[in-house]
Amino acid sequence: MNSDETVALVSTFFENPENARAGLAAGAALHEAGEHELAVALWTLADDANGRVRRIKDLDQAPPLWRNLSALADRELRRFLTALHAGAIDDFEAGAATKVERLRRAFWPLTHASAVRQEIPLQRSLIFHMPDLPARPIEPNARFDWVPALEAATASIRAEYQACMDSRASAQPYVPAGTNATEWARLSGSLDWSAIHLCQNAKRMPAADCFPVTLRALEAVDLVRIDGVPMEIFFSRLKAGAHIPPHHGLTNTRVTVHLPLIVPENCMIRVARHEHRWREGCVFAFDDSFEHEAWNRSESDRTVLIFEAHHPDLAVEERAAIEHAYTARQRWLDSRRAKLDAWLGKTGGGASAETA
Repeated sequence: MNSDETVALVSTFFENPENARAGLAAGAALHEAGEHELAVALWTLADDANGRVRRIKDLDQAPPLWRNLSALADRELRRFLTALHAGAIDDFEAGAATKVERLRRAFWPLTHASAVRQEIPLQRSLIFHMPDLPARPIEPNARFDWVPALEAATASIRAEYQACMDSRASAQPYVPAGTNATEWARLSGSLDWSAIHLCQNAKRMPAADCFPVTLRALEAVDLVRIDGVPMEIFFSRLKAGAHIPPHHGLTNTRVTVHLPLIVPENCMIRVARHEHRWREGCVFAFDDSFEHEAWNRSESDRTVLIFEAHHPDLAVEERAAIEHAYTARQRWLDSRRAKLDAWLGKTGGGASAETA
């Protein structure tokens, strides 16, 4: 396949990124041309737009050509991203002059190069997993030295939240509209479970400017960060009668922390086999890689402040290494479009439609 044909295929993909076949074909053309990183960049963008890209290989009814290209995309994507993680750990160890062997055995389940198993009952990390980490569904508050100060700030945080709500601050459905997973059907696009995000996916959100008291109270917390920005901070409101179905979180290297602000009767959370009743002003920390669900069987709304802290059994250098690995991965993901646009520009194909 010549360069012009490859450019045409890549351009066709950008015109319709949800077309799985267009993504598979364009990535395969780049791979055949020796542009292996660009091929993975395109395949991952295609997979983001249409999750069938990597699943076609498992569909007996799909034509062999598309099954083979899907298998190639899956294999090369896994190979590249696994190597990216290993390289990030190499870089960290070189810069920090220390070893983080447990991080070398950690893996990204959806993109690891070889088959992986998570064997602890009711635990399943969706994105990142460290198999050597002690597994406890619920963490005692005594393990976190920042808990007393945060609990003491409850009244101030609640007052700030209520003032924000009185000024008609806009909460968003926690489960976005269009979420296809069956278990989220009832909450997809619904304000039954809503959130005001101060930080989301390691990006500071506009609403953060309305919550200086809350952010100051969290300064002493060992928050999970990427490039210095907290991974997640939000106010979670569960309406009367609402139920959050059983699900698993992203990783076992973090602890999800709740600071309950407004809790009527008959509101509970289950983590693994443990049921917990929130108490206003009392921190509740748990490993959300364990199956968990929550319900509000009262007649008024429940609100908690939620954020993520590092697992208390991680050494300081391991926490830093995890943040480094996440940062390296996110920077590469954020660079995909620019890499492909630069290649298109170099080959005379112009920029992609999204950035033109």
